[in-house]
Amino acid sequence: MGTDCPVEFRPGRLMAETVLKQWLGSCGFGVKVYHGCRILFPERLHLGHFSQIDEGTFIHAGEGVTIGNHVHLAYGSAILGGGKCLIHDFAGISPGARLITGTDNPDGSGLIGPTIPASFRAVTRGLVEIQAHALIFANATILPNVTIGEGSVVAAGAIVHHSLKPWGIYAGSPLVQIGVRPAEKIRQLAAELAASEGGFKPRADRE
Repeated sequence: MGTDCPVEFRPGRLMAETVLKQWLGSCGFGVKVYHGCRILFPERLHLGHFSQIDEGTFIHAGEGVTIGNHVHLAYGSAILGGGKCLIHDFAGISPGARLITGTDNPDGSGLIGPTIPASFRAVTRGLVEIQAHALIFANATILPNVTIGEGSVVAAGAIVHHSLKPWGIYAGSPLVQIGVRPAEKIRQLAAELAASEGGFKPRADRE
């Protein structure tokens, strides 16, 4: 594509590895982080090998975000709330999906919103954990203190307010399990790929 093409039509530009290693808490190799993503507190973000953060992604690394190997955060996805987030190897976060790690309490114990001084607010922050091979489809929302079990799938647009068992496929409102994924086949493929890359230990397990 010619350099005279409008910037809006050009492929996304990757951030330099030297910049990532300078500013992130830690950074593996083979990563792709595109210009146009937004990362608050980058020194609290740990990024594993071969993972990708698309432009238009927002990450608030507040109490710490650890992203494993071969994880993809797609355009428009977000980690919000200032709490803690762990995303294990081979997980996928689809466009528009939101992982909410903290929220204002609406019980009257404090005023609400970022314009309010901290002493007048009542904010709860927790952990969102996305285990290995899980897939969060477009525009799904994961609320604080929720663990998405290994290999689980959350359907597009779902709201998840409780932890999900491994290898289930979940959809609907209220959320219900509608299927099961083939755990052994997926684990086998992942092990073969990891072996071909040197057998790296899962990133999120090291933090």
